[in-house]
Amino acid sequence: MKHRSKLYLVLNKKSTLFIFLCLFIFNYSFAQKDTIYFDYCWKNCQKKQAIYYRIPSEKIETKKAVGYHIRNIDTVYCIKDYYLKNHKLQFQGYSKDKEGQELIGISTWYDENETLVSTQNYNRKESHTPKLLDWQPIFYINYSITVKSQFTGGLEFCLDCENKTKLFMGLGYGISSYDSKYFGIPDAYFSLNTGNAIFIKAGGSNRNLYSLAGLSFLNFIDFGFGYSYPLTQNEKPELKGFTFGLTFRITNNNKAYIPLRIGF
Repeated sequence: MKHRSKLYLVLNKKSTLFIFLCLFIFNYSFAQKDTIYFDYCWKNCQKKQAIYYRIPSEKIETKKAVGYHIRNIDTVYCIKDYYLKNHKLQFQGYSKDKEGQELIGISTWYDENETLVSTQNYNRKESHTPKLLDWQPIFYINYSITVKSQFTGGLEFCLDCENKTKLFMGLGYGISSYDSKYFGIPDAYFSLNTGNAIFIKAGGSNRNLYSLAGLSFLNFIDFGFGYSYPLTQNEKPELKGFTFGLTFRITNNNKAYIPLRIGF
């Protein structure tokens, strides 16, 4: 009976060891399968041509990773790259996507001796409190015609420029002529520019209210047609009827424009 107990104990230990060994091999194989290898130009390749490799990315809570909330992003991926020849850390950072194309927060790069080479902070402005009004000015020039030609210039401000659909608020002053005399026209409007190259504009002055709709080229040029309704009847000319408008935007604020994409 004692011999049977000893035999059972030995078999039990061997079974446990065998199970742990199987789990280790399985985990190691799974990790190896998900490891991504890169060549000198950071292009995907086989292990024998690789210079760097990336271990499987893990998801982590956004605030825990970068130290602040990001609107509509609850988790990010932790990206870690290593040198293949000595398995030392080459890069560490966080990304919105699993492939590490949209880095966010602090990213760090190291040389082959794990000495810090570079640090970069991405997207720090994307805090959990959205910036509703972008105060960076946009200069606009507008030509329109309703009975008479009007030239207008002024400033625009972009409301919530983080989205593809942008709302512009414009304030300016225009000039036109009637009976060989020039007169001024204050201008105030809102222009809703979608990411599909369509815009809708509504505004007015001390003489009229107007609305336009049409096409926009990258938010750099808007051209459309609409209608103007006069507010006064005593002042001539009466700004009433169908309207054509053409607007140009000039700014250093790249968020105001839609990026030009070539290819598919």
